Amino acid sequence: MPDPQSAETLLCSFCRKPRSAVARLISSPGDGPRAYICDECVRVCESILDEDAARVTPPEASTTEPAEQHPLLTHPLVSPFLGAVERWIRQESLGGDAAAEFAEMRRLAGVLAGTASRPDSKRPRQ
Repeated sequence: MPDPQSAETLLCSFCRKPRSAVARLISSPGDGPRAYICDECVRVCESILDEDAARVTPPEASTTEPAEQHPLLTHPLVSPFLGAVERWIRQESLGGDAAAEFAEMRRLAGVLAGTASRPDSKRPRQ
């Protein structure tokens, strides 16, 4: 009985062509069930996405003055806050204890909202 993962039995999950009939067969990551896509199907997907992008018309250029940026976008803590959110999401998605990341995110959100002390204050970090 042939090995189900051998090169002869691998097929593109989309067009069902065997590995020997395509230039490249790309496997999905991870330990779960594998999915494969060949270079030809990738090109087809790329052309579909390009067509969709071409159909979307860009918004008309405004002749009025540009709107003023929201003050939060220029706040010096926006970047550290977004970094804290990213670390919290990453830790949560990995199934780990994300309490420290969540506390840091809440602390920075409080400073951004003006309900907590500034980050340069002597308040101990939790």
